[in-house]
Amino acid sequence: MKRYLTLALAALAFAACQQTAEPQMAPGKVQVEPVITKATEVNFEAGDQIGLTMTKVNGAEAYASNACLTFDGNVFSGELMWYADAYSQADVYAYYPYSAEGAPAVYEAVADQTEGIAPADLMAAAKKGVLPTPNAVTMVFKHLMTKIVVNIDNASGANVGTVELNGTPVSAEVDYANLAVAAAEETVAVKAYEATAGKVWQAIIIPGTVKMELAVSLSNGKKITQPLAEMTLKSGGQYTINARIVEDNMIVSASGEIENWTDEGEIEFDGEGSSEELPVEFTEYEGYFVYDGVEYATVTLADGNTWMAENLRYIPRGKSVSTDPAEDAGIWYPAANADKVADPALAETLGLLYDAATAFGVEAVTLENAETFEGVQGICPTGWHIPTLTEMTGLVGHCANSAVINTDGAYYDSTIKGASLTALAEAGWEWQFASMRNKANVTGAGSFTVTNYDGNYGVMSYLIGSSMYKTFTNEDGSLKNVQYYYLMPTYNASNEKVTVAYGNFLAGASLRCVKNK
Repeated sequence: MKRYLTLALAALAFAACQQTAEPQMAPGKVQVEPVITKATEVNFEAGDQIGLTMTKVNGAEAYASNACLTFDGNVFSGELMWYADAYSQADVYAYYPYSAEGAPAVYEAVADQTEGIAPADLMAAAKKGVLPTPNAVTMVFKHLMTKIVVNIDNASGANVGTVELNGTPVSAEVDYANLAVAAAEETVAVKAYEATAGKVWQAIIIPGTVKMELAVSLSNGKKITQPLAEMTLKSGGQYTINARIVEDNMIVSASGEIENWTDEGEIEFDGEGSSEELPVEFTEYEGYFVYDGVEYATVTLADGNTWMAENLRYIPRGKSVSTDPAEDAGIWYPAANADKVADPALAETLGLLYDAATAFGVEAVTLENAETFEGVQGICPTGWHIPTLTEMTGLVGHCANSAVINTDGAYYDSTIKGASLTALAEAGWEWQFASMRNKANVTGAGSFTVTNYDGNYGVMSYLIGSSMYKTFTNEDGSLKNVQYYYLMPTYNASNEKVTVAYGNFLAGASLRCVKNK
């Protein structure tokens, strides 16, 4: 990121020649020595370009319009030559950064500055009555925009994602002759640049009278907003917003030391802030989708349904993944290894293990709601759901309960009474042996079940379904267990297949969603 040196305005000295009858010839190329007001960085860098317009005072048209001059480390220069009349003055205007389309008469705000603030900066310089000279013309470049620095003391326990300034002007008319801008009334949200990881964000916005709102997105899915006091922002001014985030609130903290630009003070908060849940990002493509930043393969199978072709590894907001099967965390890392120990690295390939309540997206499964989750979206992305018994038997045919067997299942093989794992893999739906977290009932102890067959650990695994099979109660009528129809593989010397079986609602199992029709 560029920094520009703060320099003082130098006086342009032109040694007057003795009066002669004829004007002198031009002294060569036009060169500009930049002098910069308080700025973002230390100096222009070699290769930076400005656009320059030069109009002779006694000329009807501009002598040069949007001429491109390049910085060599000391001065800006290009192919532009001085005119022949050495006694004729000119008015010179320059702007940065250069655009082949010319200096923008209307400046459009840069809404996304997450990659850096330099593209949002606009500097300009103006000098009147300039005579041709073999020396560089000294021009003072002024920031026409305003710089906002957001210092965040984050005590929320979650990471800061994006920092936005809502209510900033969307555009402004630019007066290069007077180095001024006139902001439009329409506003836009500007995403700031993370200048210091987790601590400082910066943004370049259009100056004017604004009533902004600071919005901070957190990794726990919360978005906290705080109105800011109305104030008039000046061109070239730097303003500081100091915020402290505690759980779901944002409060004012002390101002820090200011460097660069013109320090115009701290922007205060105005009124109470708010907190909201951010939607989980989801984009669907042919053959895959991206859910909460993770890409998953999908496949349309012979049953006519589009399934996830790999296990879900989405972590719901507010949940933490556990490595301890005795902990009723609702979500666990797989333990598909000889040590029967949860391994976070396996989640990349095998997904995560969920209990029914977590998969269904509820606080708890109870006797009252146990039958209400048929085809529920749960933690699946929008437009997808947790498979039903009909969809599971329609895929593999067999069910341990002979009353619901479907011999017309797309991959049902009557010789093995289920669907061949090999046939499913060839269709693009390969089983991922992720092990399981087993818990037989409400009062039982949780443990990892890691069956091994021929060196393949994690063979004992399930895929969660949303159709209930049966509830079990204690003598006092309290809930003891709920069983749902799950998909289960069998992998041994006699056969390898997938069938529909029963899974306990407190078990930790894999999840693959089905697309809605």
